[in-house]
Amino acid sequence: MIPDWLAQENASAPLPPLPRQGRKGSKTKGISNEDVAGCKCKALGAGRKGFVERTIDGAVGFLRDTVLTDAIARRGGLLQALDPRVKIITIIALIVTVSIMRSPVTIWGAYGFTLLLAVASSVSLLFFIKRVWLFIPIFSAVIVIPALFNVVTPGEPLWTVFHLSRSHSFGPYYIPDTITVTRQGVLTALTFTGRVAASVSLAVLLTLTTLWSDLLRALRVLWIPQLFVLILAMSYRYILLLVQTVQNIHVARKSRTLRYGSTGEEQRWVASRIGYLFKRTWVMSLDVHRAMLSRGFSGDIRTLAVFKSRGYDYAWCLFVTATCVLVLVADYRTHYW
Repeated sequence: MIPDWLAQENASAPLPPLPRQGRKGSKTKGISNEDVAGCKCKALGAGRKGFVERTIDGAVGFLRDTVLTDAIARRGGLLQALDPRVKIITIIALIVTVSIMRSPVTIWGAYGFTLLLAVASSVSLLFFIKRVWLFIPIFSAVIVIPALFNVVTPGEPLWTVFHLSRSHSFGPYYIPDTITVTRQGVLTALTFTGRVAASVSLAVLLTLTTLWSDLLRALRVLWIPQLFVLILAMSYRYILLLVQTVQNIHVARKSRTLRYGSTGEEQRWVASRIGYLFKRTWVMSLDVHRAMLSRGFSGDIRTLAVFKSRGYDYAWCLFVTATCVLVLVADYRTHYW
């Protein structure tokens, strides 16, 4: 008796060569999925990124390059040389000053001052502007756009948008028959947008020019509640890890998928991954907490940095104080005169 595999016909015959992918106009056909694996399903396009994958990759890249970087904080610049405690106090004072201004001229002048601070702190001006104005249109457009029209802000008309057949009244709300953009609405929009731009710019400068560990230590020294500082520290450390975990789950699913299922199946898979991610996050938080306790964590953040104010810090405090007073006086005169 001989083995069955030796009794097969043409057992030693070489396999026929695989057909090549034909060029345009040739009758030669390429290899299909059915020829290779007997599968009639359609493979996903190689190298193509969908909306979800592009969104996840963009979020990871944004967090890695702009949020979780200390490269700018380690440069030599105006704000980098300040004591973190002094920097926080003066930045808060500037934000409060901007928030009580009323004149668009002085408010946008304060925004220009933040650009000068960015340049003096070795921050790329283009990078800084893009970083700030990435969020301003999203959060302020909902408030600013309606405020332009006389429906929300009555006043002197500048531009007529359209006419209605008649005016309408809905309880305390009145809609005139002519919808216009008013002068008072434009001033309100400029004031609000300028305040947001200047305040966000100052906050971004604070985070860009200060090491995260020093910033947390400075918050603790300034009697910020300990729980608040701990939440900030853990969120900062693990937000990128969470986004990378989501990215890995998506890549693993895509690498094992030949054809997407129905909408219901995909929704059930997404729901299961959300539950899995929540469970994994919960287990990791317990493991990290146990590891911290085993290493002597007592509830307070400790760093090797020792804060010490110098003459440079006191001079900066005097400069910021004088600037705030002069700006408020100029704002009062510009607004009321």
